[in-house]
Amino acid sequence: MGATFKENSKRELLTALPSDMCCKIAFLSALFKVGGTLEGTGRRQTLNLLLDTSEAARKIADMLESIYPVECTITAPETDRVGFDKEKRTYKTTVPQGFAKQALIDFELMSVNGEGLMNFTRGLPQQLLTKQCCMRAYFQGLYLGCGGVYAPVLDEDKKQGYHFELQLYDEEFADGVMELLSDLRIKSRMSDRNGGKLIYVKDKDEIVGILCTLGLADSAKRLQTVIDERETANELNRAIICETANLDKTFAASTRLVIAIAKLKTRDEFEKLPISLRDTAEARAQYPEASMQELADMLGVTKSCLHHRLKKIETLAYGGE
Repeated sequence: MGATFKENSKRELLTALPSDMCCKIAFLSALFKVGGTLEGTGRRQTLNLLLDTSEAARKIADMLESIYPVECTITAPETDRVGFDKEKRTYKTTVPQGFAKQALIDFELMSVNGEGLMNFTRGLPQQLLTKQCCMRAYFQGLYLGCGGVYAPVLDEDKKQGYHFELQLYDEEFADGVMELLSDLRIKSRMSDRNGGKLIYVKDKDEIVGILCTLGLADSAKRLQTVIDERETANELNRAIICETANLDKTFAASTRLVIAIAKLKTRDEFEKLPISLRDTAEARAQYPEASMQELADMLGVTKSCLHHRLKKIETLAYGGE
């Protein structure tokens, strides 16, 4: 099975990670906010992050190692689980003991109060989001950690639509993310999902813009191609439906006239018709799929004249029926 649009977009994101230190911090702050965990107690705590691919785990480890003098470890913690599904493997990047506390403070995930105690920070890290570049980097971190983009496939379910989402589990934080997206000129909506909050966008053009904001130029081009191909297919379908409807009308009219001719012949009235009406009836019976204009051209008459002749034949055949 090939990679999904979501998987390809996240793979591309790994090639567009921030390089400036302020943006790296903002990116990691978002990523650890939605996917980080603390293990251990006191000075023996480690900061961990679960990611979907080994490539992503390695990229994040490299970014952490460019900030702190540490060597992050990467493991696949689910491999010992009974019934483990290799298709859903997750990889854990770990910030070792001694640096976890500093990372939490730098990412504004925790703060130290006057008594030296650590408290978790609610909402967005306001001090990290004072610049537009850092806001964009934070959005990238959110997308890698809890986001997804879904695009319809032409050969699959026609009801499938365009969809961008961020899955969050804290209402206050979700409200802050909505404000962040607004500052990035992204119009989003929020709904409840599995006890959490789902921020989403369904407008296809808006989603193309979101991918551009994330720095995913290739994904934006692929999505625009899907949009163009799907709209072309829809236009073709509409044209086919209209053409079929027109053909149905033509065949219905032809069938009615064939029945009219049969009635006239049964009553020995067909040969008594004027030659113009007989020629018209025989032409329609011979070319049932021809349009009114095509039939008029064959007979060398106007469309209005043809309509009058066909109407006359039906009136003579059906009478008061």
